[in-house]
Amino acid sequence: NHINGIIFQVCDLLLEDGKLSSPRNLKTMEIMNLWCTLTDPTKSICTIPDRKLSRKYLNAELDWYRSGDLSIEKIKEFSSMWSKICDDYGYVNSNYGYWAKHYKCNDYITQFTWCAEELFNDYNSRRAIINYNNADHKYEGVKDFPCTISQQFYIRNGYLDSVVLMRSNDLIYGFCYDVPWFTLLQKELAKLLNIEIGHYHHYAMSMHVYERHFKMISKIREQYNAKV
Repeated sequence: NHINGIIFQVCDLLLEDGKLSSPRNLKTMEIMNLWCTLTDPTKSICTIPDRKLSRKYLNAELDWYRSGDLSIEKIKEFSSMWSKICDDYGYVNSNYGYWAKHYKCNDYITQFTWCAEELFNDYNSRRAIINYNNADHKYEGVKDFPCTISQQFYIRNGYLDSVVLMRSNDLIYGFCYDVPWFTLLQKELAKLLNIEIGHYHHYAMSMHVYERHFKMISKIREQYNAKV
């Protein structure tokens, strides 16, 4: 029921069953086709000591998402990573807030509003989807190819659940900062629809860690085993 529990278990899975892979010549340890469920989406912020999550950066990223600004001008102050993947003009594709709450479908409504209207008009709808990675991102020389494919919302048994599909997910830098955004949208939508929040489901085609974090996940697993 807490993201910490998922991270502990994924670290264990990576160390026990992970396979080495080197996309773009970067050594990683990965598990393919990983599903996980957070039963309480209000507990989506990692507090594992060895992970040392930066709340300052997390808050800055969430604010940047809310702004919908594709420019890295503000977020680059908190992480140099964005400067490495932006285009020549200082813009990126992975401001998730832009695609969810600022980009308008057919110049009409945002994807978040689309989801709200779909579920308001039909509680059984399967169309409440936000697309993050899309055809516009497939061009030669792209550096920032969004890791998230989509987020879907659905109502079953009186609860609002959400499912996120990832083509690629770095456990340390990706998952830990992504889930708070996705669950934030889930909570906002539940409040808008006046319905109880349900479970958060997360699927990653590749859940992985880079070589620089191999020691970190070993320490996290040791901490988990000590508690067990």
